[in-house]
Amino acid sequence: MNNADKKSSSDGPKRVYLLYGEESYLVREHTERLRAAVTDKSVEMLNLSVFEGKTDADVIINACDTLPFMSERRFVLVKDSGLFEAGRKDDTEKLKDYLPDIPQSTVLCFAEKKADKRNALYKAASRTGVCMELNTPDDNELAAWINKKSGKRVDMRRAMYIIRNVGTSMELLERELDKLLSAAEDTEEINEELIDSVCTKSPETNVFEMIEAVGAKQSAKALEIYSNMLRMKQSPVYVLKTMSRQFKLIMQCKYLKGKGMDAASIAGELSLRRFVADRCLRQAKNFSMASLVQALDDCARCDADFKSGRISDRLGVEVIILKYSR
Repeated sequence: MNNADKKSSSDGPKRVYLLYGEESYLVREHTERLRAAVTDKSVEMLNLSVFEGKTDADVIINACDTLPFMSERRFVLVKDSGLFEAGRKDDTEKLKDYLPDIPQSTVLCFAEKKADKRNALYKAASRTGVCMELNTPDDNELAAWINKKSGKRVDMRRAMYIIRNVGTSMELLERELDKLLSAAEDTEEINEELIDSVCTKSPETNVFEMIEAVGAKQSAKALEIYSNMLRMKQSPVYVLKTMSRQFKLIMQCKYLKGKGMDAASIAGELSLRRFVADRCLRQAKNFSMASLVQALDDCARCDADFKSGRISDRLGVEVIILKYSR
């Protein structure tokens, strides 16, 4: 979790920053830190330009060329422009040629979801300033972040429990943590029971628990989880897609385990979080390889039946649940 403002502290801010990556929470946080480090709060609104979405290069250049008012620097923020991906060649080329001449009084920050390192503007930005990729931290870093953000009220073990139930999106984790801390009284212990009662489980976690119930031949429990997902406005089509993905992961983990690989190696091979690999390996004990192949085939056939109208989407998923939980 590097800080963009720290990168600029030794010899003043760079003229150009590109902050991008899959973790929107970190992109937003680093953008705000950089803006705070660069601008004078008393006259910030006079020296701040923000552009979102597809913005012409000339508009960005004009904002950068505007002199700051009663301040040392001007801050220009460009969000989700798509300039660092294919499809905007003319604007990309114009900005690429402009960056070496950007005024010393301007700090231009791009905040993007994706950036191709082969992109001409990316290369120009890296020469002129700082390019920083901000992806989701690993589980231990996330747990430490939750622990710190909660004021140590959530210990590392329970922080991991939250991650495994809520997911790894930092925006979701922050929202669920706020709910949890609001629900907990000052003297109340934040334990698994409280987490279960307050935090909303991710759809992936619900499907995981549903398939775990299927593997354990607990059809009533599996159907109850499915019904709860429908009440939470999850579509049967989405549930089926996630089920299919889970069956595939279980099959892949089972196969690699049979080849002598351990959980850590399997997680690396399949680009999974370690706890996901552990869960899949645990579930794999309840299914034969043949049944997993058949389950994937049934999911594909069910999807085709949805689209042709041969069966309702809700009923189709119920049939698969019942077939593999009896």
